[in-house]
Order: sequence, then structure tokens, then C-alpha cells
Amino acid sequence: MEEKTMRNAVTSALGVVLLCLATAAPASAQVKKLAQAGMPFLQIAPSADVAALGGAYLATTGRATSVFSNPAGLGMLEGGDITAGYTAWIADTKLYSMAAAYRVGNIGVIGVNLVSMDYGTMKRTRPWQTTDDPSLRNDGYILLGNFSVSEYAVGLSYARPITAQFYVGGNVRIAQQDLGSTDIINAFTGDIENTDNALNNIVFDFGTLYYPGFHDLRFGASLRNFSNQSDYFDQRFELPLTLDFGLAMDLFRLLDASPGSGNSRLTLAMDWVHPRDYSERLHVGLEYGFMEMFFLRGGYKFNYDEENLSAGLGVHVEAGGYGIRADYAYSAFGTFFGSVSRLSLGILLK
Repeated sequence: MEEKTMRNAVTSALGVVLLCLATAAPASAQVKKLAQAGMPFLQIAPSADVAALGGAYLATTGRATSVFSNPAGLGMLEGGDITAGYTAWIADTKLYSMAAAYRVGNIGVIGVNLVSMDYGTMKRTRPWQTTDDPSLRNDGYILLGNFSVSEYAVGLSYARPITAQFYVGGNVRIAQQDLGSTDIINAFTGDIENTDNALNNIVFDFGTLYYPGFHDLRFGASLRNFSNQSDYFDQRFELPLTLDFGLAMDLFRLLDASPGSGNSRLTLAMDWVHPRDYSERLHVGLEYGFMEMFFLRGGYKFNYDEENLSAGLGVHVEAGGYGIRADYAYSAFGTFFGSVSRLSLGILLK
């Protein structure tokens, strides 16, 4: 029976790997779906350990930051975890994040999470009209001062094991966006009307995690950013709904490495990503951990226009019943956007 279980697990793993590799075909052979979703900040991986793995996070487990990838991973958390993250994103924008989760006995793991974008200050304008200052005609617009954009998502999470091998989890979040007020010229009357450009939406995330019983092989699946449509004035858009499948496994266990390697692990993670606003993508990551204290990570994203290679490191130190964790990630975004750096700090409560 054990041999049959092992054979089925290996067959399933190979099937998923082949499926993932198939999605890495040249983008020219696929039809790209572009600009079909709003609030793209919901797609940014806010934690450094995940980003360093090239975004291959579906089967990562036991951390509060699982709420941003596969909330079922929270189900393996023992005790509590609090993590804060900072991302120096492209075009001088910034992303801040926070996640906290705690196991409540047999009830399961309950968590809270927050992500917030900082776009800095921008100039507010409106089109030039014949009644405006003639000297500004060549500019084509009127300056109306500065404004700031507000974007954030805050939510609650829950996860628990259904069996010893199967975990489920989910988030419910409120996503808010405020683009400030603008002066709009009424096409029928020619009058200038001031309009507030703010909205919010309820967002749901669902996830599962399954251990088939072959070493530490696990499969993950998640559906993220499920919501109603959002409306601005006469514009309507969808949120970046994403369906993901992935797997992860310690290769040292698979290869039955030499004696002494019990202090080390080498985890391979692969995610197949199906986003609403682009063609299928493949994320591949590799993490080496020594004594669960020092970590080296690397990853690659296939079928992206700019983002591809990533790398990072992490340190985890335990003292007095607490675990202190620090992670850093570097992501290459090509010649146009340069690079992105992420930093995460966390405290694990035993």
C-alpha cells in the first residue's frame, strides 16, 4: 500500500511539473491578455522570502505571510507569527505590508493582514478650454495643484486542517482605492464638474494545501482576488483574479542525501499561474536552508515582459521562546525599470 501511495504521488508530481513546463512556452505562441484588471497592487508579492523564490509560493507553509499567497498554508502554523514588509517598487513607488496570525487551539488559525501602496505626490490637471488663460493654450492643460493616491487592502484570514494531510484557508478583504477628485468637462453642457474618484470592493481568496504522503511533497491551489466589478464614473473594471497551482518538495529527502545532510534542506517550488490580465506564467524557485537558521534563495519567472530573475537570503534566530526572522529579496526588472528590493521582519511566537 505504501509503495502504491509513493507511486501515485510521484506520478502526480511529474504531471504537475510537465504542466508547468508546458506553460513556459515562448510568449509569441500565446495570446496575451493585457490591461484587463484594475488595482494591480493586489498582485504584488509583499514578502521578501516569497519574492526571492520567484513568486513560487503556493506550497510554502507555516508563516503569517501565507495570507498573501495561499491562505491554507496558515493551517500549519504553530503558535503565532507577526511579519511586516517593505517593498521599494518600480517608478519610485512603495508597498507596505503586515500580517499576523495565531493558532486558537482546535478552532484553527486566525489572522489579519494589510497591504498599502504609496505613490507619492502627483500633479493634478484638467484639459484647457477656450475660456481659460490663452497663454496656456499650447500646454493643453491647466495645473490644479498636487494630490496623492490612496490604495490599500485590509482583511481577516482563517485556516485549519481538514485531515492530517489536507488544509484549507481563506481571506475576506476590503480593497480601497482613492484617485482624488478631478474636474471633468461635461460633453453635453461644456460645464466643469468636480468628481470624486474613490471606491472599495470586497475581495475573497481561497486556498488548499495537500500532502500526498511522499516525503514532504505538497500541492497547493489558490483563487485570489475574487470580487464584483468596480465602477468609476463611466468606467468599469475587474480586479486581478488569479488561479494558481503549485508544488514544493525538499530535494535532499527525495535523493536520500548523504549522512549529515539532516541539518540542510533544498526545496524546489514551482507554480503555474493563470492571471486574468495576462497569458499563463511559470514561477520556479529554489531555497537552501541550513539548520533552519540561514537561507539562500533564488527564482525565475517565465513569460514576463520585464520581471524575471530574483535572489535573496534570510536569517532566523530563536531566543527565549521567540523566533526572530529577517529576509531580503532582489528582483530584476530589466533595463527599463531596473530592480526591486524587499525587506521583511518577523517574530514567531512559540
